[in-house]
Amino acid sequence: MKKQKISVAIGLTAAMTAGLISGCATKATPENLLRDMQKNAEKTESSLLSFKMEMAMGDGTTDISLGMDMNMETTTEPEAAHGKGTVSINMGGIDFSAETETYSVQEDDEYVTYTLIEDQWTKEVTDDGEITGEVESIADNMEEYADQFTLAEDLVTVNDKECFELTGELDGDLFSEMMQTDMTDSLAGYGIDEETLSDMVFPCTIDIYKDSILPARLYFDMKDTMAPAMEDSGVTISECYVDMTFMEYDTVEEITVPEEAVSSATDSGAAGGLDLPQDDTYGDGSVVKPAEPAEQNSNLGDSWESYTVQVNDTVLTLPCTVSDLEAAGVKLDTEYTPSDYIVNAGEYELAWFKADSGATIMVDMINTGSEPKEIKDCLVGSVCADAYSMTQGGLTVIFPGGIQVGSPEADLLAAYGEADDVYKDENYGNSYYWYGDDVIASGFNASIDPETGLIVSLNIENEG
Repeated sequence: MKKQKISVAIGLTAAMTAGLISGCATKATPENLLRDMQKNAEKTESSLLSFKMEMAMGDGTTDISLGMDMNMETTTEPEAAHGKGTVSINMGGIDFSAETETYSVQEDDEYVTYTLIEDQWTKEVTDDGEITGEVESIADNMEEYADQFTLAEDLVTVNDKECFELTGELDGDLFSEMMQTDMTDSLAGYGIDEETLSDMVFPCTIDIYKDSILPARLYFDMKDTMAPAMEDSGVTISECYVDMTFMEYDTVEEITVPEEAVSSATDSGAAGGLDLPQDDTYGDGSVVKPAEPAEQNSNLGDSWESYTVQVNDTVLTLPCTVSDLEAAGVKLDTEYTPSDYIVNAGEYELAWFKADSGATIMVDMINTGSEPKEIKDCLVGSVCADAYSMTQGGLTVIFPGGIQVGSPEADLLAAYGEADDVYKDENYGNSYYWYGDDVIASGFNASIDPETGLIVSLNIENEG
């Protein structure tokens, strides 16, 4: 549903940082350029590069754009990478931009990534992998794909230097390998599984420095490839690309993780579903605790198709009015969305409602009329509760059948039966989707914390 479109997309930007390779002396061809590029890359000790990624999409009512712009440096001995830049999101006219910094290093047999965002360091450890941005790992086996590329007749200029330019396409498996991420983790919310990704081809441009036969620029235009795969989820893509420019080689000094990052970083836990902060919220490695027993109002439905939700002691049927929701003990958080914010006819905007304790829920404010309305006059079309936003307590949200954030996964399935879509991942947790007659504007979804097997987020939606 709409919330997953964000996280998904937030889950995609987090890993796309990598490179390519080169070397040659005779007449340039795709075969010898890619072969020599790999040989020369194996000799490099460091690289300095710029990484940009943009993705813009919409569902017919709201447009979402996501971007990353980072400067990176990598070394091979020891294996390490450091990046610093900006991550940005624009959703329905609401802008969010944050400075971010990352360090990736190998510690013993583990790969460790430290990430700074909004003054908080987090730490993620994996047993195997490769350092993001390492040129040699990207160029490996590229010669095998030479027949998929064409060499341009004219040289191009990158970083004020002459370059050969190859244009062609790479299959989804190699693309995922080059980006050094399991793409299916990021794209599961769009119904793109491993088999679907393998069948995709991604247009690619590779610019290679003429003097050194090392990669100068790697550009993927993914819009036309991703668009058909996302049509079933009601998403259209207007822009989607990855652009890496290699500025220098063998000039980077040793990369050292700052002591502040090592000492203050919290372990990163996969929250799944929504784009939740990935921290150790409860100090024990989890982001969710077992739900406390709560008294269920008799008016709350048993099935998610009742489109009912209990906020504190009040049962609401979606869609409902702002006054209905505020009567349940929460108020529109005008710090994020002013009450006079205009919503166009037939569109929706995200808003947050806050309890006195500071705990919040997220909702869709929908304008079902024929004229623009202030957001306070729109209808509440969805209610989303997640573990992180409710850590302050003082707010009870119960979904049909008595399901809450913190309920066991087994209770969810017992209450609602077989889901229409299921995405399972041992690292990111399971996600379940039930669809109404209008799959874009009605339904229910839940995400599971992989550490505890408890529900970490719930969303019920009825905008019809």
